[in-house]
Amino acid sequence: MMPQISENSSRIARNTILLYFRMLLLMVIGLFTSSVVLNALGIEDYGIYGAVGGVVMLFTVVTNSVSNSISRFLSWHLGHDGGGAMLHKVFSTAVIMQLLLCVVLLLITETAGLWWLNNKMNIPAERMGAAGWVLQCSMGVLMINLVSVPFNACIISHERMDVFAWVSIGEAVLKLGVALLLLFSGLDKLKLYAVLMLGVALLVRLAYGIICRRLFPETRGKVVFDGKLLGQMAGFSGWSVLGSSTQVVNTQGVTQLVNFFFGVAVNAARSVAMQVENIFKQFINNFLTAINPQITKTWAIQDKKYCFQLVGKGVKYIGLIFLVLGIPVFLETPELLRLWLRKYPDGTVIFTRLTLLCILADTLFNPLMVLIQAEGRIKHYYLVTSAVSLICFSGSWVAYACGQPAFVSYLFYALVYLLIDVARLYYARRYTGIPLRALAGEALLPVAFVAFGGSALPLLVHFVMAPGIWRMLVVVIAEVITLPLVCWRVALTPGEKAFLHSKAGRLLPGFLFPVPEDEG
Repeated sequence: MMPQISENSSRIARNTILLYFRMLLLMVIGLFTSSVVLNALGIEDYGIYGAVGGVVMLFTVVTNSVSNSISRFLSWHLGHDGGGAMLHKVFSTAVIMQLLLCVVLLLITETAGLWWLNNKMNIPAERMGAAGWVLQCSMGVLMINLVSVPFNACIISHERMDVFAWVSIGEAVLKLGVALLLLFSGLDKLKLYAVLMLGVALLVRLAYGIICRRLFPETRGKVVFDGKLLGQMAGFSGWSVLGSSTQVVNTQGVTQLVNFFFGVAVNAARSVAMQVENIFKQFINNFLTAINPQITKTWAIQDKKYCFQLVGKGVKYIGLIFLVLGIPVFLETPELLRLWLRKYPDGTVIFTRLTLLCILADTLFNPLMVLIQAEGRIKHYYLVTSAVSLICFSGSWVAYACGQPAFVSYLFYALVYLLIDVARLYYARRYTGIPLRALAGEALLPVAFVAFGGSALPLLVHFVMAPGIWRMLVVVIAEVITLPLVCWRVALTPGEKAFLHSKAGRLLPGFLFPVPEDEG
């Protein structure tokens, strides 16, 4: 008898497949767009955009953290009482909170941000005017994204991933149009790029607003002010912002250190590595976007058994997603960069490879963080993890001052997030009682077995063949052959195998991927 598949699991699977279809299309468009932008701007202007835009992107911690907090409140109420008037209160409170944040961040950027640009950044004198345009337009993008947060949180909480898919595809096409326009424009390309990216952000914001008002009743009607709820959401978001701010300091803050000690050429190499990081994290976050609302909703109704199963599946799938993408990219980084960019800045290869290790340390236990947030007791967790996170920025600063190479910051980053993983395990066990032994047996060990078994043949090919495009192709083929087989044998449960057979049974050779008979 084939194992049964719950409606919740099917919904997660459908949303995940939809988000990955969107992601594959976005990746193709994004890789081409990045290559065109780098060639159109040149290494110096590309580095300036990454460094100056990074000043404002320091504040993206607010966007991401508050979005997660609003999604948590919306998902919790959807799971607990089905929504209704309380959802409208949560949404209205979120809108008020975002507008207040916009005012605060605008004041900070127009004072401290301008001072930092004019007095501390290592920018060629003749490009300072264009850098000012980048700063102002990047701030505009950030404010637009802040206003969009409550609408995006509604989409996530209602699990309407089709909306994300179509709007994101439209956004990617617009960005591609911007990149192509740069090639043919006779204007200052850096200024033009900054202005056009601001225009893209505005159009996307309008699209999300119109769609949400049509689909979700809580986004319509008068804004309702609830001081008590505002205090609760601001307090929750405040701790979340504290925790996430250190991560942004460890990325965008270190980007400023790199600019100060090494200049815009190394910033350009770091910007390319961050593009790769963003692609990987988008793949992982697509899955988390599909599963996070279910973790919160099941915890709200105290269905602990299923909630813990979701967390375990989240950890396992994040590890498997990383291996599918990470093995060929890590082994064949130089060739992939040549195919993507043709010419790339010095240092990009080592930055990219170290970035992959950092991504795994940073993202593997994210479902545990979602579980802690769903439970609500986050103060001590964020105090501890924030203190640990500061090691990365401070350690990198000291290392650079002592003459160490730019890639040292990635080693600090990986170490810090390994320590944070330990904290996530501790606090999840303490606050929710999740069984860590079961998590290790059902999630971590299967990922470890797949890592060793799935990488053996690609590693052999990498060391036996001469570097070049043919070796890269054979490495990818070797992984495509071995990784699915190892996953099927050691990582997937009978229910997961049954779901794959129900959706793609005709494409799976029966002697390699047999139908599970029962759940034993």
